[in-house]
Amino acid sequence: MKITRITIDNLIGVSHIDVDLPTPIAIFAGANHAGKSSVREAIRAALMGMPERVLKKKDLHQLVHGQAKGGGAAVTVAGGAQATFAAPSGKQVATKLSVPEVLAMPYCLESAAFAAASADDRRQMLFALTGASSSKADIVAAMRERGLTDSVIEAVTPRLAAAGFPAAAKFAEERCRDLKADWKATTGETYGPVKADTWAAEVPTVDTTALEQLKTRVEILKGKIATGRTQLGAAEQKLKTWQAAQESRAADEKAYAALQSCQDKLARDEAELARWTEQVHQLELRAGTGPRVGLVHDLAAVLTDVLGACDVPDDLLAVGNRHLAAYESEHGPLGAQGDPEAAEKLPEARKARALMQSCVDNDHRDIKLAESAGARLQQEIEKGSEAVVQALRESLREADQELATSSADLASLQRQQQAADQALGRTTVAAATHREIQAWQAAIDALSSDGIPAEILLKSLGPVNRILAGLATTLNFPRVTITGADIDIYAGDRPYALLSASERWRADAQIALALAELSGLKMVAFDGFDILDLAGRADCITGLDDLANAGKIDTALVFGTFKKLPGLGSFEHVSGYWVEDGQITETTAAVETAAA
Repeated sequence: MKITRITIDNLIGVSHIDVDLPTPIAIFAGANHAGKSSVREAIRAALMGMPERVLKKKDLHQLVHGQAKGGGAAVTVAGGAQATFAAPSGKQVATKLSVPEVLAMPYCLESAAFAAASADDRRQMLFALTGASSSKADIVAAMRERGLTDSVIEAVTPRLAAAGFPAAAKFAEERCRDLKADWKATTGETYGPVKADTWAAEVPTVDTTALEQLKTRVEILKGKIATGRTQLGAAEQKLKTWQAAQESRAADEKAYAALQSCQDKLARDEAELARWTEQVHQLELRAGTGPRVGLVHDLAAVLTDVLGACDVPDDLLAVGNRHLAAYESEHGPLGAQGDPEAAEKLPEARKARALMQSCVDNDHRDIKLAESAGARLQQEIEKGSEAVVQALRESLREADQELATSSADLASLQRQQQAADQALGRTTVAAATHREIQAWQAAIDALSSDGIPAEILLKSLGPVNRILAGLATTLNFPRVTITGADIDIYAGDRPYALLSASERWRADAQIALALAELSGLKMVAFDGFDILDLAGRADCITGLDDLANAGKIDTALVFGTFKKLPGLGSFEHVSGYWVEDGQITETTAAVETAAA
């Protein structure tokens, strides 16, 4: 990122700065409280957003300089694009950067940030910047070496391919968390790896011999009760049939004794019915059936006229005469007049015939009842016994009571057995879940940033350390190396924690320059430059000038406390700016002109 211009108005300690950067290296010098750090923070706010000095958006008004109502910063880069920040709104417009550039920028704008970051953050950032990777087969082999099960490997491999180690590690953590919840649901206790190794549910003692004996006894009683109910049903039916026969015997004997008289009455009634039937017939013939009105009479009249008036063939004549004979048999002669006396007697005769028909029907019914009674009297009905029925009922009652008691005892033992089985099952399930948790915990350890990714990163730290070695030579600083699973920082053979403030500044500067090169950002900002002695400052400026000349750095912004603006005329790629009261009051160009 090549910064070509910086414009700041009324922001933090800056009242107004509008300066072009003709060279890659820009040194902002000035006394304490002149506004140098405010320049760096304003640039950072334009490039990254939220400034360092406030944590909440509601406090952004505190960034406005003096009595101004608003302030802002704009950073122009090569090509004319601008990154801007405005206060108190907090609105920021960033320039378009690649992912590696975005990742590296916080560490390049604040060189001490890398050393201050956690080992995990350092790993993840370097992992992304170096493009550290291994083939799928290598990663699977590494997982197997760490003891991951085939099922776990199969589950995480697609996630590794799709979203990388962080997503796979998160999946493993979620699976492990779910399994711990399952273990707690099974055991009723919070999961602990040591506890889970030996956890077993309490198993109640069960008398299995008594359980089996009760099962057998219950089945015997059920069979006995089923047989007893069948026997009781048969005995009750036998007694009921015999009692019914006894109760109906007298009536049957009386009914059967009347059989002959019923038969005699039937004969008399049938003869009387025949007499009245004949009498009705004769009266109907004499009386006719009433006036000759209706279709059948009209047809008979027409047939008579046709047969008498036409020359009808013999066969048709025979048919016609036969039909007329049938008509007269039923209705009397066609032209005959009804006998009034017969018509008057006919209703009573019909009534008498109907009465006799009813008598005959009743006679048949009575004869059938008498015959049925006689048949019942001939049957041999086995005598039932009330005592037998009562004995069977008592036996069933006792068997039912014993079955209820035995069933209750059996149910109690079965509940104990079920509880024992469930306890054993819980122990088995808890052990299996514990093994799964261990398997997924191994996956978490393997997939986390200090696991396989750290191993892969360690293999790729060679290029990083080679860049750092070159920077040490260029800047004439102690060589910095990054090593170990925790991405430890060394200057020479001394760990970062044991370095002095100036030594740490040198180490931080080299790491920021290395990250700027790795990410392609090629931009750094160094505050506190005055911590170096004169020789160290000269070495640093000379090295930065060489890096710019080699095209390895596009922009380096250096901030330090000086008594006056140093002369930088011997450095082709370095410009100086004197900051005073929040403004640029002098540049190296003016100093060099005055010196000439």
